[in-house]
Amino acid sequence: MLNPDLVTDSLHAARAIQIPLLATVLLVACAAKTRRVMAEGSAARTAPDWHGTLVLFPVPMRRTVMIGLLACEFVLGAGLMLTAGPYGAGAPAIVFRAATALLFGTAVGALHVLRGRRPDAGCGCFGDLSGTPVSWQALARSAVLCAAAAATIGVPPLHLPSSGKQALVVLAVLLVELAVLAAVSPEISEIMVRLGYSEPCEVRRLPVSRTLAALRASSHWRRYRRYLVSTQPVDVWREGCWRYVVFPANLASRRVEVVFAVYLKPRRPPVRAGIYDATADKRAREAAGVGAGVGVEVGGDVVPAPRQVPVPRRAVPVMLTVKAPHSVPHRASHHVAHHVPQPNHRRRHSAGL
Repeated sequence: MLNPDLVTDSLHAARAIQIPLLATVLLVACAAKTRRVMAEGSAARTAPDWHGTLVLFPVPMRRTVMIGLLACEFVLGAGLMLTAGPYGAGAPAIVFRAATALLFGTAVGALHVLRGRRPDAGCGCFGDLSGTPVSWQALARSAVLCAAAAATIGVPPLHLPSSGKQALVVLAVLLVELAVLAAVSPEISEIMVRLGYSEPCEVRRLPVSRTLAALRASSHWRRYRRYLVSTQPVDVWREGCWRYVVFPANLASRRVEVVFAVYLKPRRPPVRAGIYDATADKRAREAAGVGAGVGVEVGGDVVPAPRQVPVPRRAVPVMLTVKAPHSVPHRASHHVAHHVPQPNHRRRHSAGL
């Protein structure tokens, strides 16, 4: 036979534990969405790759709705924390808890509509981790969180357990609820896949905006920024694990192109830079046609090109003979020549790769 006191303590613990749990879920969701939006849309000043229920809104409204959603999640999460103790009891606590229940209830309806209209879209609840199509798990999780928020209305101010028995009851209730949430969260499987699988860089999908963000944060960009004619690339293409970005520039009173190579890595990717001079390349090819060799970087070493094979225009990098001005950084004292990973000669004009 169940102990009535144990049942009562368990119910009180179940209601009380929802407040910090809901606050944590809201703040984590807000941080995950903010990270994705900043990574996709900040440096390139382009609209982020809209996802989740935002696709249900017209395009001009999506940014406003996203900002409002992030602000709502942050305010409600912080409000639940601040009103959990004795200083926030009363009307403020009721307002924050009721608003949290309304938010999750609205999420249930929005996810149901999204599943019907865009069955291929993810919910976007936790940023990159929520890219799988909306399933019954996401709907069930929102419904559980909505019920949990409604159950917190009227809960007295929280306090530490007064005995070891109450602490064990609270811990047991917390573990059970975490297990339930894990069972209805598709993000758990995505986390396990990411922990146990390393995606090959050749098939890794990273938006161009993230490549530009990593480039503009690199030392190579700061070194060559003063010589660029425009900060907008004139060409972007991908070769294997590298993405190449081309900018027009003026160096030593000559029109050249600065070619940046950015490794396809989510965080702190390696960046290389090189300079392409069409005039010097033309002279090199003319020299190659009459028997002279042209220095081309292959595998980190400079080797002469075959006498009878013309050098392609985009054989990057070519060891240039353009005299560098005094303002060029110290690493290019005599000739402007930096190592750029050697791409294939066929250029790919697909900026979305």
